[in-house]
Amino acid sequence: MSDASPIYGLVLAGGRSSRMGHDKSLIDYHGKSQREYLTEILSIFCEKVFVSCKTTDGLPAHLHPLPDQFTIDSPLNGILSAFQHNHEVAWLTMPVDMPFVDEAVLRFLIEHRDQTKAATCFYDSDGKEPEPLLAIWEATCNKPLFDYYKMGAISPRGFLKQQHINLLEAPDKRIHQNINTSEELDRYRDNKL
Repeated sequence: MSDASPIYGLVLAGGRSSRMGHDKSLIDYHGKSQREYLTEILSIFCEKVFVSCKTTDGLPAHLHPLPDQFTIDSPLNGILSAFQHNHEVAWLTMPVDMPFVDEAVLRFLIEHRDQTKAATCFYDSDGKEPEPLLAIWEATCNKPLFDYYKMGAISPRGFLKQQHINLLEAPDKRIHQNINTSEELDRYRDNKL
C-alpha cells in the first residue's frame, strides 16, 4: 500500500453526550480515557490524529483538538470540519461510544480500503446500511460532502447511501455495540453486553 494516499485519524468526540449525562470521551474502557485510547490506536495507522470537539476547552493540546466549524448538530460537523482542515487526505473516523473497536478492527478496515470508492466502511448492525462513523472517507468525498451539506442534509449515513462505497462485513459483530447511557455502561462493565 505504498501508493496509498495518506490517512488522517479523527476521533469523533463533539457530541453532547446528553443521554450519558457526562462526556463519553472521558470514559475508561481500556485503562485510559476513550479519547486517549482511540488517539493511540489511530496513530498506529494514521499520519496525524485529531479529536473532533465542540470547543477546545478542556482538551489537552497533545490530542490535537479540531473544533467544529459548522452550526449543525450532527457528526457530519466533525467530518466536514476535518475536510475543511485538510481536503487532500482520507479521514478515518472513529466515534467514542464503540468500545469494542480495537487495533485489529482498524487494521481490517484499512487492509480492505478501496481508494476508488468514496468511502470504505462496515455494514451496520442490521447488515443493510453503512455504519458511517467508523469509516475511511476518501479525499474525493470533500466536494460532494459539502454540496450535500449545502442542500440542508446532515446525515453521514444518508450521504454514504448516495455514494459508490466499499461495504465490508465486520470481523466482529460486537463492534456495533454503542454505549450511550449509564445503564449500557453498567451492563458493559458487568460483562453483559
